[in-house]
Amino acid sequence: MSDRAALADLAADYARCVDRGDPEGVAACFAPDGVLRRVDLSSGGTILSERTGREEIARAISRMSYNATFHFLGQQQTEITGDTATGETYCIAHHLTVPDDGTPTIDFIMFIRYHDQFVRLDEGWRIAVRELQIDWTENRLAEGV
Repeated sequence: MSDRAALADLAADYARCVDRGDPEGVAACFAPDGVLRRVDLSSGGTILSERTGREEIARAISRMSYNATFHFLGQQQTEITGDTATGETYCIAHHLTVPDDGTPTIDFIMFIRYHDQFVRLDEGWRIAVRELQIDWTENRLAEGV
């Protein structure tokens, strides 16, 4: 498999594992000392959170409080130099909250770009640093949930 295809598969694996509620699967996408950082560009680049290492990343993913998520990946560009690479992947991420009190279900939508640093390990390509940059968000009512 080409390196570019492997990096695209890695981005898809991350999204699939988040959507399936698989924190260990998400963590396995990262190098053992990998970093997951969320940044809000609308507030000038404020770092909202940063997690380091597979255990900390898995713990953060397991604490997500949404009833369901749906990540739709867009274009990805990567630059590969030997056993390292950088890349940017576009994503629209839906996050559903289904209230118990009968009020409407809310779809919190994040328009994001993943800025990544990758490293090739014995186990294959892994994320060394993933910076999830939030361009903007929307809240919508969701029906049929």
